Amino acid sequence: MKSSYKLTSVVATLVMVVSACSSAGATTAPASQPAATSAAAGSSAPLTGSLTVWEAYGASGTSEKDAFDKMVANVKAANPGLTVTVTDVPFNNLFTNFETQAGAGAGPDLYIAPNDSLPKEARAGLLKDVSNLVPVLKAAPYNDSGVSLSAATVDGKLYEIPESMKAVELFYNTSMLPTAPVTTADWKANASKLGWVYGANGGGSYYLWGLFSSFGGKIMDASGKCIADQGGVADALKWLQDMKAAGMHFYQNDNDAKADLVSGKIAGFIDGPWQSGDLSKALPGKLAVVAGPSGPGGAWAPLTAPDGFYINAASPNGDLAVKFALQMLQPQNEQIFANVGHLPANTTIQPSDPIAKSFAALMAKGDPRPTLKQLDNYWSNFGNALVAVIDKGTDPVSAVKTACDAMNKANGL
Repeated sequence: MKSSYKLTSVVATLVMVVSACSSAGATTAPASQPAATSAAAGSSAPLTGSLTVWEAYGASGTSEKDAFDKMVANVKAANPGLTVTVTDVPFNNLFTNFETQAGAGAGPDLYIAPNDSLPKEARAGLLKDVSNLVPVLKAAPYNDSGVSLSAATVDGKLYEIPESMKAVELFYNTSMLPTAPVTTADWKANASKLGWVYGANGGGSYYLWGLFSSFGGKIMDASGKCIADQGGVADALKWLQDMKAAGMHFYQNDNDAKADLVSGKIAGFIDGPWQSGDLSKALPGKLAVVAGPSGPGGAWAPLTAPDGFYINAASPNGDLAVKFALQMLQPQNEQIFANVGHLPANTTIQPSDPIAKSFAALMAKGDPRPTLKQLDNYWSNFGNALVAVIDKGTDPVSAVKTACDAMNKANGL
């Protein structure tokens, strides 16, 4: 891979984009954006200074870590006066460590991670508001999707610089399923060959989300009020109940489902791109990915959310950290990440891996993960409803009403 563009051309592009787009509306930006700072429209001088960056790729595989380190090396080569210290933090500790240290005015200048804790950290004042970057990120060379920017926005303000996208789709073995199931009826016809992750330990309510739209259901309205009991959601749970009766396999966690796919016990199950590497190696030439089941109410629309860069609000180097993140996301650098399985938020970059390409093509069809505070009370309530329907045969309508009432009560609605 070639190193990054020279900063002169990068900043010139950013200046032109900010100037051209400053009057344009953006659905993901607040009505009144902060004025563009030097982070987006600074001088053309090379980056100088010192930054500390946290990542968690050492815990998830050498390919991601090696790719990230190569990207950092490219940025440093283009900016000889820049010192970057990269620290690998185990993923299980990443968010809590950041929140503890940033809350005390310390911590890294920036870190890269999924948006799991984005809403909480943004509302706690731990992250820098980067809303002025919205027009920059929507334009070349970043070309971020609307889905990625929406999912990186909390209470009308952008707090994450999107890097890649994640969502769950159907992995399947083409030797066992020569024709991929598309509709809920197709799935039912192949029930004994398919699997579904539903258990509380497997984040069942996360895997379930995409199915709601297939039956025309929604969990929340724009205010965060649960409206799942108004139709569609119970139908989705009833379909799963029927699929169990028809022979579909149900799993407490995705690793068990993966083992059965590899061994040939099942031909496919819903999961995310983090399984691509292992499954591609285990099923060479036989693995494919398509969308989950479409149904009578519409298309499959799973939660779609970005990994990205977060700037520590306590950092004295906030503007430098933003410039660094933007250089990391230049196309030459982002392609390095794309080639190891990251699904770019940049809609013009294509991964080289065929499975990653399939995932990337499906990202725009997902449902941007809501950053409303009320979502916090979705997970356990609807996870319990799912388990009750599958394990106990609870009436889906009753289970959804109980979960929705509990969610609204917890949210004071």
